[in-house]
Amino acid sequence: MNIEIINKETEITVAVKFEAVEFTKMAEIMTEGYPKLMAYVTKCGKQMAGAPYCKYTNGSEDFMKWDIELGVPVSEPLPEQGEFYMSKTCAGRAITAMHKGAYKDIEKTYAPMMQYLAKNKLESTGVYYDYYLSNPADTPESELLTKVVFPLK
Repeated sequence: MNIEIINKETEITVAVKFEAVEFTKMAEIMTEGYPKLMAYVTKCGKQMAGAPYCKYTNGSEDFMKWDIELGVPVSEPLPEQGEFYMSKTCAGRAITAMHKGAYKDIEKTYAPMMQYLAKNKLESTGVYYDYYLSNPADTPESELLTKVVFPLK
C-alpha cells in the first residue's frame, strides 16, 4: 500500500451532518444522503466540483460510533437550506492512501495508515475523510476506489 504525505488544499462544500451514527448504519445513511445532496446541488443549478466525501469526527473509543458529515465539493457557495449547509474540507498536511474494493473492508487501509502515523511519529487531528472516487451503482464492488485522508496536527 502506498501511503503519502500531502499538502491538501481546502474545498468549499455543501454538506449535511449526522450525529452519533453507528458504524453499521453508515451505508444506509450514505445511500440516502448523497442523492439528496446531489439533488440539492442540481436544484441550485450547479455541479459537483470534486469527489463526494464523508468526514468522520468525534469517534467513540471503539470506533463504532461517529459524527459524520456527508459533503460534495462545489465551485461557489450555495444558499443554505434546511439540513444543507456550507462547509470546507481540511487544508494542510495530511497522509493519504487509496483503498480499492468494498467499503466494508476499509479497515484494511485504515490500519496501515494508523501504523504509519505511529512509526513516523505523526499525529492525526482525529478527523478522517473518505473521498468516493467511483460510483457503487455502476462499479463492481471489487473495483471501488476510496481515497482516505488523515489530516495531521
